Amino acid sequence: MSLRRAVSAALLAASLTTLSAACGQQHAAVGLPTGNRADGGTPSSPPGTPYRQGRVDSGLVYFASAPGAVRQVRAVLRGPEGVDAFARQFGKRSGEIIDKAEGTDFTRTTLVGWSTTTGCAQWSSATLHRAGDTLKLIAGPHPEPPPECFAPFHVIAVFEVPKDRLPERPRFAD
Repeated sequence: MSLRRAVSAALLAASLTTLSAACGQQHAAVGLPTGNRADGGTPSSPPGTPYRQGRVDSGLVYFASAPGAVRQVRAVLRGPEGVDAFARQFGKRSGEIIDKAEGTDFTRTTLVGWSTTTGCAQWSSATLHRAGDTLKLIAGPHPEPPPECFAPFHVIAVFEVPKDRLPERPRFAD
């Protein structure tokens, strides 16, 4: 085999390895305990215990999943100024994000904005969960990613969270 062919084969193998590694970075749709009580405590905690784990969002204000790169942003949005600052980071989508969040009652609710790359998986939804002071994005049901991956997908999500379910100093899981 000529040197040129050997180098070409090595470059092709390295490219394919890089692409398959990027597609392999899927976010799990599991990972936090289930079975929480209706008041937000864990099954073993007495009634009235502050919310400590499980799903915290009451719904999605905005959600988009598309191919391409996106800035990794995680932010608690406590008012319209926070929504505007979060939205401006997403170019042409900023107006839609701001419009969807317009009717939010910030006296009772906080919004949590989250954007991330999902590898080759195109998510149709997501939920926001809490374990202690850590918030974690959980993928909704989605199809198995294809074996080939030419461009990773990303999600931008804005969740509505009742203020009493949000930790005082939230941390964000990777």
